[in-house]
Amino acid sequence: MSIFEYNEEEEMRKIRASEYKSGKEEGIVQGIEQGIEQGLVETCKELGVSFEQTVEKLKLRFGISEQEAQEKVRYYWD
Repeated sequence: MSIFEYNEEEEMRKIRASEYKSGKEEGIVQGIEQGIEQGLVETCKELGVSFEQTVEKLKLRFGISEQEAQEKVRYYWD
């Protein structure tokens, strides 16, 4: 047996494990970001901050567009 032999099954297992780990990490980051967005919107609403001011806060905090901020605030506002 040569050290240069290629084990396709083992390589595919390694690739799947790596991709799974990467996907899981990305999902965690997304979840945290969504939680922060939701918390910001709900806190602003509870403190009596207007819808428009909340949109501005979200835009500044996350560097997102007006439309995207409005969609997120609308989603969490109710």
